[in-house]
Amino acid sequence: MLTWFHMCSRYRRAWAGFFWVIANPILTFVIQSLVFKSILKIEIEHYGSFLFSGLLPWFFISQSLYVVTNSLVSSREVLLGFKIHPFAIVSSQVLDQFVSFLAAFVILGVFTIRMDVNEILFFRIIQVLLSTTLLCIFTVLLTNSIAFWHVFYRDIQFIIQFFMNLAFYLTPIFYLPTSLGHYQWLLKFNIFYPFIRLFQNSIYQMNPQTWSYDLANALVTNFLLGIFLWASYKLKMKEFYINV
Repeated sequence: MLTWFHMCSRYRRAWAGFFWVIANPILTFVIQSLVFKSILKIEIEHYGSFLFSGLLPWFFISQSLYVVTNSLVSSREVLLGFKIHPFAIVSSQVLDQFVSFLAAFVILGVFTIRMDVNEILFFRIIQVLLSTTLLCIFTVLLTNSIAFWHVFYRDIQFIIQFFMNLAFYLTPIFYLPTSLGHYQWLLKFNIFYPFIRLFQNSIYQMNPQTWSYDLANALVTNFLLGIFLWASYKLKMKEFYINV
C-alpha cells in the first residue's frame, strides 16, 4: 500500500509521469550507446546488449540510493505518528523504483536481449528471474541500512553521492573488466559488481562458471547485509525515534 501511494504521489498532476521516470534510464542507455560505440569506438560485440545488462541494474541501485537515503528523516511525522517500522518506509520506496526498473527492462529488453538458437529459453528465464530477485533484495537491504544510519549521521547522504559517482566508473558497466588492467583486483571489493555481472551473465553472454561464482557471492553479500541490518536495528532502535 505504501508503494502504491508513493507511485500515486509521484505521478500526480503529471500527464506523462510514469513515462518520464522510465525515460531516464532509456535515454541514458541510448546516449551512452552512441557515445561509446559510435564515437569512442569501444570494441565489444553486441555492445547494446552488453551496456543494457550492466547499466539498467546500476541505474536501479543508484536511483534507489539517491531517493531513499533521506527517506526516514523526511518521514519523521509518519514514523512518530503511527506504529510503522522504518523498514516498511524504505522498502516501499525501493519497490517504487523497482517497478520503473521492470518497465524499462521490458521496453529495452525487446530490442537488446539476444538469444542463441541452441539456448534453452526456460533456463535463461530462470537465470534472469533469479538475478533480478537477488538484485532487488540487495538494494532493499543496502538502502535500509544506509537510510537507518543516516538518521544518526546526516553526512552519510553526501558520502553516498560521492561514492556512487566514483563507483560508476570503477564498475565494468560500459567497458570490459580487462580494461582495468592491473587494477582488476579492485573489483573484489566492489559490492555492486557481483550483482551487475550476474545480470550481465544472464542477459548478455552466459558463462556457467562465472555465473555460479557470482551467484554465490551475491547470496553471501545479501546474507551479510541482512545480518548487518538486523544488528543495526537491535543496537540502535531504542535511539531511533529520538534522533529521527
